[in-house]
Amino acid sequence: MKYSIEISKIIEGALKLDNLKVNSYTQLLIDKLKADGEAQDANRLSRILDMAQSKNLEPMNVGKSFKVPVDTESRVPIADTIMPLDAMEKVVFSEENSKNVDVFLLSYKNSDKLNAVGVGMSNTLLMYGPPGCGKTKTAHYIASKLNLPLVIARLDSMISSYLGTTSKNIRYLFEYAQKVPCVLFLDEFDAIAKARDDENELGELKRVVNSLLQNIDNMSENSLLIAATNHEELLDKAIWRRFDYKLKIDLPDRKAREALVEIFLGENLKLDSKDRSLISIALESMSGSDIEELIKKAIRKSIIFDYELSLKNIFDEIFEYRGFCANNCEDTKDVLKKQVRFLRELDEKIFSYIVIGNILGISKAQVGNILKG
Repeated sequence: MKYSIEISKIIEGALKLDNLKVNSYTQLLIDKLKADGEAQDANRLSRILDMAQSKNLEPMNVGKSFKVPVDTESRVPIADTIMPLDAMEKVVFSEENSKNVDVFLLSYKNSDKLNAVGVGMSNTLLMYGPPGCGKTKTAHYIASKLNLPLVIARLDSMISSYLGTTSKNIRYLFEYAQKVPCVLFLDEFDAIAKARDDENELGELKRVVNSLLQNIDNMSENSLLIAATNHEELLDKAIWRRFDYKLKIDLPDRKAREALVEIFLGENLKLDSKDRSLISIALESMSGSDIEELIKKAIRKSIIFDYELSLKNIFDEIFEYRGFCANNCEDTKDVLKKQVRFLRELDEKIFSYIVIGNILGISKAQVGNILKG
């Protein structure tokens, strides 16, 4: 039956006198009805929900019920909730990862069809790879595409030195995700999901991992769980098995770097494909966050010192990042020599004498003399 998950959750919440669950899943059902063109039914449910809230619920209690849980010892919230905006979430995926993310999204969007044939949807995604490559942005992107709130766990609040408190906090967080359809995001996941056979860890960690496994197993189908780690080798083997989708997010390849350059430059500097290609080659081995910061730095300088941003300014920042700048060299000749050789060694066919000269503002003959010297 279509909308069976939402209807069953509303009934379950009503039987348990759980206003939060009833309100959350009724609103989700309203959103789905609107998306399916069932405006009349959606409006009728909206009126019922508005009447119920105005007559039976005190505004203060409604506000309290939607708040994320807090750590019992410190009273600090153990998560932050945001509603990502689609226009803000510009993510560049590899071709393979783009397909995997699309399948993950389609699984959620087609949950009714999947449940109708008894296979159920897959609602867990584990992302791993080097830092700064877009794992957090991917979580924001998925939440925005599904129009769901993103609940970001605060591990500094969740992890407690008191015996058993960390496991309780994990349970409270997952209970919240059971009641409120959302994307639950656990970043730095290895902090609570380390292998239980680690001899250096105390018994408390084993209890935390056991609690985590139980809560993942009981995860509501109307919420999604996304976890991210930079240290996948530390994760418990049982944790890996709990995630239906695994996404390795690596350093961006040349094509991805070129796309990132265009996104981060925006309207500040319009480059043709040839110049974007030159920059992307010079950015090899850099993470997406490093590329973003480098380009933002170039833009900031152009604004502060009131000059028009150019290709040379971008390369100046690349040279500084690579250590080929005046601060690290004895004289300007030595600086120029290092910069010329760096560019030439990237790709001799692409970085010809003329191209290098245009980037550095010197003649073709000067480039030749430096390389011969």
